[in-house]
Amino acid sequence: MILRADNAARLGMLGVVLLAVAYLGGPFVGSVVEHKTFLESLPRNRGPFAVRMALLALAFIGFALVGAARSLGWALATIGILVAALMPLYTGRAAGKVNAVHIVAASTWLGTLLVLMLIGIRGVIRSATAGQQRAELIADLVNSFSPIALGASALVALTGLTTAWMHLKRLSALWTTSYGIALMIKLVLVLIVVTLGAWNWRRVRPTLGDEGSEHTIRRSARLELTFAALVLIATSVLVTLPSPR
Repeated sequence: MILRADNAARLGMLGVVLLAVAYLGGPFVGSVVEHKTFLESLPRNRGPFAVRMALLALAFIGFALVGAARSLGWALATIGILVAALMPLYTGRAAGKVNAVHIVAASTWLGTLLVLMLIGIRGVIRSATAGQQRAELIADLVNSFSPIALGASALVALTGLTTAWMHLKRLSALWTTSYGIALMIKLVLVLIVVTLGAWNWRRVRPTLGDEGSEHTIRRSARLELTFAALVLIATSVLVTLPSPR
């Protein structure tokens, strides 16, 4: 099997660790800046925080079980990740609810693309499969990914614009505040990612199945993920800035 479940599960375990670090990073930075202990910097209502960390632990266990019990492992991982990421839908304010959906949609789009490139396409290219058959296998993988990417990217755009407007409050804040300027930089990078995705879908995808086309989609997917990484860096800067008043 080219798209190995255990390899995808390892990526999932890494993602859970990074997500846990992201959730713990805010309280840790707060404890350093405000000269408090880590426990003092945690949210006053620690129940949801503890539940979220427990769900991430469940997801990690699920990914670890994929090799031995695939169905159970994927089920536990899916429940842990989705419920943890979407907790603001039933515990947060309106902005938090929209942002939770935004994060899940972006993770679905770019995370699936990462797995497709690092495990799917890379695995096929490194296999001993003949050239034409190899190209057809990659075409099947990309065609299966495309509906997910289209749906998730549309949701990313809708929730992203909604979140931006809720934080900006006025259009002039785009060029008169540090938050607005950082947001414009992020939007430019997002536009590049969307453009590359559209190019892959409209121009590169139809050529798949021809011998040699697998290298073209690999290069274009790598470029798309590179700019996606820049979007994440821009986002990490953006969230440290105060929203316009």
